[in-house]
Amino acid sequence: MISDDYKITSVSASGDVDAGQQNMDLYDETWISANASRNYDAFERFARIQEQLAAFRKIATVVSSDANIRDVLKIICDKTTQLMRAERTTIFLVEEDPNVGLCLNSIIAEKSGVIRLRFGQGIAGTVAKSRQYLNIDNVYQCSLFDPSFDKISGFKTRNCLAMPIMNIQRELLGVVQVINKINGDFREDADVEMLSSICSQIAVSLTQHHFYTSLINKNFELAEAREKLQQKNDELDMLYALEREAANSIDLPSMIEHMLSRCLQAFRAHYAGIFVNSGSRYVLHSVRQKTGCTRVFLDHLPEFIPANWQSEVCVRLSIREIQSLPELTEECLGFPLNGVLISPLIHDGTSMGALILGTQDLTPGTFAPSEIKLASLFAAHIAPSIGTQLNREENEKKQHLFVIGQMLSSLLHDMKTPLANISGYVELMAAQNDPQKRSSYAEVVGRHLETLKSMSSEILQFARGESAVILLKKPLHIVIAHALELVRTEAERRCIEITCRENFNGSIPYDEVKIQRVIVNLVNNAMEAIGQNGHILITTYSDELHAILRIEDDGPGIPPDIADTLFDAFVSSGKKGGTGLGLSVVQKIIDEHHASIAWEPVVPHGTAFVISFVLS
Repeated sequence: MISDDYKITSVSASGDVDAGQQNMDLYDETWISANASRNYDAFERFARIQEQLAAFRKIATVVSSDANIRDVLKIICDKTTQLMRAERTTIFLVEEDPNVGLCLNSIIAEKSGVIRLRFGQGIAGTVAKSRQYLNIDNVYQCSLFDPSFDKISGFKTRNCLAMPIMNIQRELLGVVQVINKINGDFREDADVEMLSSICSQIAVSLTQHHFYTSLINKNFELAEAREKLQQKNDELDMLYALEREAANSIDLPSMIEHMLSRCLQAFRAHYAGIFVNSGSRYVLHSVRQKTGCTRVFLDHLPEFIPANWQSEVCVRLSIREIQSLPELTEECLGFPLNGVLISPLIHDGTSMGALILGTQDLTPGTFAPSEIKLASLFAAHIAPSIGTQLNREENEKKQHLFVIGQMLSSLLHDMKTPLANISGYVELMAAQNDPQKRSSYAEVVGRHLETLKSMSSEILQFARGESAVILLKKPLHIVIAHALELVRTEAERRCIEITCRENFNGSIPYDEVKIQRVIVNLVNNAMEAIGQNGHILITTYSDELHAILRIEDDGPGIPPDIADTLFDAFVSSGKKGGTGLGLSVVQKIIDEHHASIAWEPVVPHGTAFVISFVLS
C-alpha cells in the first residue's frame, strides 16, 4: 500500500521526471530536514540528561562522603551553576543571631564575601520568610533586589531564581539563589524543577552533616563522660582506701602514715606531710618517696605557710612567687621543694592542721586545678578521720583516768578496814605489857600492812597495763581465815557472830589478796546491813564442777529498788557514807578469776552471796 504522499503521475519514454516525481523529491528533502532537526534536538536533550545525571551523581557522591560541609556545598554550588546554565550560585544557611534572631548567612557566595540577611530582607530573605521560590526576570525592576552587592563586587545581576532548602520535616535549612541565566531567563518548568531537585540534594547533605556532627559531638561527650566517670571511680577507690586504712589503724601516727602514702601515689608528689595542731605545739608527720614516715614536733609553723592557711581554700606556692621556697622547705621539712600545695584540715568548723604536698618539678602546670580539687577532697576525708582518732585517744585517756579513779576509790574503800584494824591493834600494843601478845599484835599489823601494800601496787600495775591477778593454787580456808582477822574487831564491836562451816578441803587457784578483799567486802556489807546483834554464816562446799563459797547474813535483805543493779558501780542503799563501789569491785575480781557470783534471799530474812569457782 502506497501513501498519498508518494503518488506517481507518469514517466515519459525518454526517462524525464514528470511533475509528480518533482513533488516527491521536494517532499523527501523536507522530511529529511525535519527529521534531522528532531534528531539534533533529541541528541541535545540526551546530552543534557547525561550531563544532569553526571552532575547529580557527583552531588550524590560528595553528599555521601565524609568531606567537610563547606567543601560539599562548594561542589554543589559549582554543579548547580553548571546545570542551571547560570553565571553564579549562592547558598545561604539559616543561623541564629543573638541580636536579630533567625537570619541567612552565605556559606557559599562566589566573589561576594559573606552576605548576611534577615528574614524578609532582599530576595533570599523573602524566600526564607515565605518559603516559596521566586523567579525574577529583571531584578532591577524588583523592589526586593538590593543593588549594593553589585556595586561592591562589580557584578551585574540581570535575573535570578531563588528557592528554599527544606528537610523532610519541612523545616527551613537555607536558600539557594542562582543568578544570570546565560541564554535568556530561567524557565518555570525545567529550571524550577532542576533547582528543586538540587535543593533536595542540599537538604540531604545538610541533614547528614547535622547528624554526623551530632554523632561526633555525642561521641566526644560520651568519651568525656567516660573519662570523668573513670576519674570519679579512681577518686572513690582512693577515698575508700583512705577510710579503710583509717578504720584499721591502731593509732594516729600509723593512720597518718598510711594516708600520706596514698597521697604520694595519687598526686605523684615527691613529698607529703600532715601537721596536726597539738595544743601549744604542732606535730609534723612527713613521708617522702622511698622513705618511711617521720614525726617531729614544732614550736611554730614553718615560715613558708601563709597566714590564711586556715581558710577552706587550698594555697598553692611555687618558686616563681617565693624564690626562697626550696631553702624554707628544706629547713623545716628536710626536703627542698619547688612547688607546695597546702590544703587545710577542717572538721566540725575547727582547724586541726593541714595537708602539705610538695614537688621538685619546675613545670608551670604543677598542681593543676584538677589536682587542687582532688587535694581538697582528700583533706575533707582525712580531717574527720584525724578528728575521730584524736577524740578516741582523748576519750581513751579520760576512760583510763576514770578507771584509775574508780580503782583508787575502791582501794580507799577497802583500805578503811585494814587501816582501822591497824589503828586498833597499835592501841592494843601500846597498852599491852605482855611481850608475847605484843608480838602477836605486831604480826597482825604486819599482815594488814602487807594487804595495804598489795592494794597500792594494784593501781600501779593497772597504770602500766600489767595483769593484776596472780593465781596460786591454795586451800580456800586459808584466805577465809585471813579475811576474818581483818573484820573481827568490827564484828566484836557490833556484837555480830561469824560462823564458818568448811565442807570443802581442796585447793583451787586464786589470788589471795583479791579474794580476801572479796570476803572482807561481803562481810562488811553484811555487818552494815545487820547493824547490831546478828549472825553471819560462811560456808564452803563443792559439786562435780565447782568449789562454792557462801556468805549468808540475817539482815533485812536487799532493797527491791537496787536488786537489778546490785553489782553496778556507785549503787548504794541505806549506808551512811557508802560509795557504792564494794560490790562492783567484787564483781570485777570474780570476773578476773573466771568465776561467778549471785545473790539470793534468805528465809525469814537476810541475804546470801554465792561464789562458784571452777574446779581445775
